[in-house]
Amino acid sequence: MTGLAQEPRRKRRHKSRLIMAAVLILLPMVLAFGAGEVWVRAYKIDIDLLSMTGDRPGQNPMAAWAVVDAFGAYRGRPGFEKAAWGKSINNEGFISTPDLSVEKPSGTLRVAFLGGSSTAGQGGDLADVDTWPWQVAEALRASHPDRSIEFLNAGLGGYSSFESMGMLWARVRFFKPDVLVVCHGWNELYYWKASQMDDPTTWRRLSDGGWGFDGYLPKNPPLRPWPIDGLLHWSQLLTRARLHLSPHVTGEAGSGATGAGGLLDHYDPRGADVWRTHLQLLSATADTIGAELFVAKQPTLIVPDLSEDLRERCQYSHHGFDHDAHVAAFDHLYRVVEEVVPENRVIDLTSLSGRGDLFSDHVHPNPAGSGLIAEIVADALLRNSALFSPR
Repeated sequence: MTGLAQEPRRKRRHKSRLIMAAVLILLPMVLAFGAGEVWVRAYKIDIDLLSMTGDRPGQNPMAAWAVVDAFGAYRGRPGFEKAAWGKSINNEGFISTPDLSVEKPSGTLRVAFLGGSSTAGQGGDLADVDTWPWQVAEALRASHPDRSIEFLNAGLGGYSSFESMGMLWARVRFFKPDVLVVCHGWNELYYWKASQMDDPTTWRRLSDGGWGFDGYLPKNPPLRPWPIDGLLHWSQLLTRARLHLSPHVTGEAGSGATGAGGLLDHYDPRGADVWRTHLQLLSATADTIGAELFVAKQPTLIVPDLSEDLRERCQYSHHGFDHDAHVAAFDHLYRVVEEVVPENRVIDLTSLSGRGDLFSDHVHPNPAGSGLIAEIVADALLRNSALFSPR
């Protein structure tokens, strides 16, 4: 009887050991997953996986940090802050910019920066103080401690010169900037493809003909759906893993397409005419508001003879044409800058291009790259001593 009585005890002890072993194995995994989930939600913008695959309308991820704007499609959401990331948007909707009044204090020099995510410090996820406009302002103050120098970063992720022109005339000019620094390139190339140039009225227009963040469903969803997306989309950590593991749907296919993914071997040169017109408009607007215009040649990882491992960082499919076509497009874009902008107002950043140690991807600078951009831009502005004369 004693042996029979001990048998259930042994089974219970064995079962308890199994449960304890399972807990010891699973608990660290659960804690690690939970910590990862918390970190992603603290440092990253939430992504609606099902809207990216086209399975259902959702909210545009930009809605976390942007609001619809009548003149520039969208602008920064006033008061947005990601404390853990060190990223903020001030009360006027300018990203990585200290609060400043619309009325410019007497004797103050104001510098306004116009550009896309590489100017805003998005894409590469730079904290406010690591963005190159912020560092340019700090360098100018260090060189002219007797001057009051303020800046505003009017760049934003996804902006092209379309949006920058609208924001300059409708928003930025009221802050009376003395200096404008424009840095565009990658985002211009979205309309350097034939499908966009054939009907340019579709720019910033959703499939229903409107524009906004709610009910967002991309006309060309960037991800192919997976059967398990319904389980993954509840977690931002699993969503990020899903984005990392699954290739984006590639761009244009059709006549003239070559290479992997059906990427075209050419771009539409009509896009350069739009870029030229926008530069002329920006120049004329700068003259109208009495600001000095400088245009930077945006640096990029995309250069001739780029190694295969670095090409893996470059998301050519966003524009629908291949590496060589991108090299040619950037070269064309730079030539237009030289045609429109006086030589002493061109800031050439292309000495940084092609350096994998300075970019997180095809165009977004990492902290090291941002610091070098700031040095070159600040040096170009400081060479124009007249900018710092009392006004």
